[in-house]
Amino acid sequence: MKRKEVISQAADRAYSALGSKPGPSRMHKNVQRRAVVTVAMKPYCTHSEIGEVIQRDRTAVYHYLRHHEDNMKHWEGYAEMYYTVKPEIDDVLAEYSVKLKISEIENEITRLIQARDIVKAKLKAAEDDRKRQA
Repeated sequence: MKRKEVISQAADRAYSALGSKPGPSRMHKNVQRRAVVTVAMKPYCTHSEIGEVIQRDRTAVYHYLRHHEDNMKHWEGYAEMYYTVKPEIDDVLAEYSVKLKISEIENEITRLIQARDIVKAKLKAAEDDRKRQA
């Protein structure tokens, strides 16, 4: 699955957990939903990726991130929404991140094995040359 699809799936699960859909509405609850989805996705996504999911530009993402701590303390219902959304986002995106990291490690292992085999072949060729010269 491609990164964009995984991010979209995570957002869909988050909005579903809140019983809503993403949209451009400025209604209080919709703004709260966008804010909590933004903050929950931050460890895994770029600001542009998050902006696309919440249907806002990256400046809105910066705004939501900057005000998260105050929102947790003072915005009624925000913390509850955040704690509802966070596990949904983590479930999808953390798993994807781990799989991606495993894939990167496996690729690095393959590259190192190939490099080792090249070095071994060169050493063997040098040894064979020495034996022929002796």
